[in-house]
Amino acid sequence: MKQDVFIDSLRQELSSLPKQAVDEIIADYREYIGDALAAGRREEDVIAALGDPVKLARELKAQANYRQWQDSRSFRNLFRVIMSISGLGLLNVVLLVPFMVYLALLTAGYAVSAGLTIAGLVGVIALSGHHFFGKTTRDMLPFSFTTSSDHAKPAAGVAASGASGALAASAASPASAAQEANDDDSEDSTPGNLKSLKIVGDRFVFNLQDDSKLELVTRAGTIEIKTDGDNFKFESTSDAARRLLTRSDDGTWSIARDDVEALELKDDDEKISLARTSKDPKSMVWDISSDDGDHVQLEEDQHGKPNHLSAHSGSDSVDIGEGKVAIDDGHHLIRVAASDSEYTYAIVMLPIGLIGLALCIWLTRITWRGISRYVKRQIDAVSASLDRQQAS
Repeated sequence: MKQDVFIDSLRQELSSLPKQAVDEIIADYREYIGDALAAGRREEDVIAALGDPVKLARELKAQANYRQWQDSRSFRNLFRVIMSISGLGLLNVVLLVPFMVYLALLTAGYAVSAGLTIAGLVGVIALSGHHFFGKTTRDMLPFSFTTSSDHAKPAAGVAASGASGALAASAASPASAAQEANDDDSEDSTPGNLKSLKIVGDRFVFNLQDDSKLELVTRAGTIEIKTDGDNFKFESTSDAARRLLTRSDDGTWSIARDDVEALELKDDDEKISLARTSKDPKSMVWDISSDDGDHVQLEEDQHGKPNHLSAHSGSDSVDIGEGKVAIDDGHHLIRVAASDSEYTYAIVMLPIGLIGLALCIWLTRITWRGISRYVKRQIDAVSASLDRQQAS
């Protein structure tokens, strides 16, 4: 191969490099060939010693890309060096494919972690805005309005007022089970305004009216009390169960709350049922109804706190529980869902996203160092090969 053909082929293979870099490389090789010819060597032997211009161009491009990466250490320049090395056959394809998969997974990890972090941060700020900035979160709550009227906005107002009236009626009636605010000097923790039953401390207190009937299921047996004027009629399955009841000077009867499994109290116009739902004595379900059709059911957890309430008065109803409120007056229905679950998701997403980002950054640092060392070794091998060719 002649010098001109070799130079033209080398220039063509180096066309992807900047023109200034190509001109410098071509000038160096022209000078090298000229020095060899001046030393008395044959042109064909000199060109043959330099090898295939295509392979030589690949080695030179790898060197040029490596120098560019040293001047500006970026992922783009590093990727060019890796591609140049793989073009020389120095990077095993068996290793390259898993490495590319690893980079894809690392990129996906960055995307997922960043998404979780941003979503969690936005969620926490949005749902906690009323704490930090005095802004209510009602705009974040999912509302659902259902109405049979053609006018949505007036219907919503009617539904709210009608349902509020239903709730007020239920609360005012003897069958109300809404937890009323207690006075500072009152020990009564009974739900609602019940005439015949109160909870004072850890005891049920019964103020039986005329024609009242009380049935108790205790840990020692069952008790039945009926009133007829000032007279009381007792029926009990055991004396131990009878001794659980005590009578006060004011004529009321009481029994320890822990001893009661279930009870049913009937008066002229109301019926109260109570059943324990677990071994904890405070975990109960209250069921209160009246002759006029009002009905209230209240569920209390193991701490004695209400966790579900449903009240019905004619066609009006209110249902509160599991972070949701449903108000229905028979014609319009309003549902409101609280944002507790959304806030929980935001709280969980934020630390997971931050941990994921920290892990991805740590893996990136390790990967960068490993690739840098590998590339340096391969470029050193290429430089040594070029030096041997020129020395020959």
